[in-house]
Amino acid sequence: MIMKFGMVPAAVAILMAFSGISAFADAIKIFNVEPLAETEPAQSLEDAADDAEIWLNPEDPAKSMVFGTDKKSGLFVYDMNGRKLDFLPVGRVNNVDLRDGFKALSGDRVLVGASNRTKLGISFFLLDPSTQKVSHDDSLFIPTDLADPYGFCMYRSPKSGGLYAIVVGKDGEFRQYALTVAGDEVRAELVRRFAFGSIAEGCVADDRTGILYVGDELRGIWRLGAEPDSGDQRELVIKVDGKDLVADIEGLTIAPEGKDAGFLIASVQGNSSYALFALPNLDLVARFRIGANGEKNIDEVSGTDGIALRVGNFGPEYPSGLLVVQDDENPGAAQNFKFVSWADVLKRLNVTN
Repeated sequence: MIMKFGMVPAAVAILMAFSGISAFADAIKIFNVEPLAETEPAQSLEDAADDAEIWLNPEDPAKSMVFGTDKKSGLFVYDMNGRKLDFLPVGRVNNVDLRDGFKALSGDRVLVGASNRTKLGISFFLLDPSTQKVSHDDSLFIPTDLADPYGFCMYRSPKSGGLYAIVVGKDGEFRQYALTVAGDEVRAELVRRFAFGSIAEGCVADDRTGILYVGDELRGIWRLGAEPDSGDQRELVIKVDGKDLVADIEGLTIAPEGKDAGFLIASVQGNSSYALFALPNLDLVARFRIGANGEKNIDEVSGTDGIALRVGNFGPEYPSGLLVVQDDENPGAAQNFKFVSWADVLKRLNVTN
């Protein structure tokens, strides 16, 4: 994705597009976008759907896939229209993430991982890009010492190329594992541990810069190193203020641009909005909500937990990328996930790509 602003930095141009040359505090706007599709409801009732992740099929974007957790029973696999392709009943999986290029014995695979609160560890899945089949067995489970594995994300180091899994317990305990492949099995070695000391869940790693962002539900967003030797040093760079950012802070995702620019996006559950922070300085430049799409009979989104964004061309409806968000209330049915065109968000920001 290339953001075109002439000769000014991206974050500054967004600011100017909103309000001329003024303070960022005066430039924070809120706008609405509409969902273009929604998934079939989760199979569990009440609070069930939680987090999503997206795989972009490089050969045929229309055959891309979305993974969504039912935190009472397992992992869903959806197509680009939100139809269920598969369901893997592996237990109470909470957060999900993936990375391409996992070199298993049987060939290159997409490695999908999810925190598992039933088995107290990480459940991994292998997606075969050629057949689009998702597999899982006991060899793809990694136990942890966490009492309640909650948040989960993955990281690929730009320095070493190493792949890591990061798990955050509901009590704020942090674990980082180095992942390797043995045949078609996943091996994990604990390489870092510490405690945030508060409830943390959503996390996202920037594979370009080696920075990890973790959502502290009541306090804000932490920034820390994602490398295994980064220790426990961290900074609360975005704070809950009760106005623009209302607890709980939940899902986090990144829209990358260039070597370190783009956006960090957070779901702000307390006021059913999404906050856009310009990278790398994390200035809050805009907020948006996802309203109803009456033409497609899709309800508005509220109380979002997990979010996922993948930039790239997914076809005519999603030419710049796909944003997937959990919807807390889905009238007449169980919770589900809504699909939003990233191009619609960029348009409201006066950004072209």
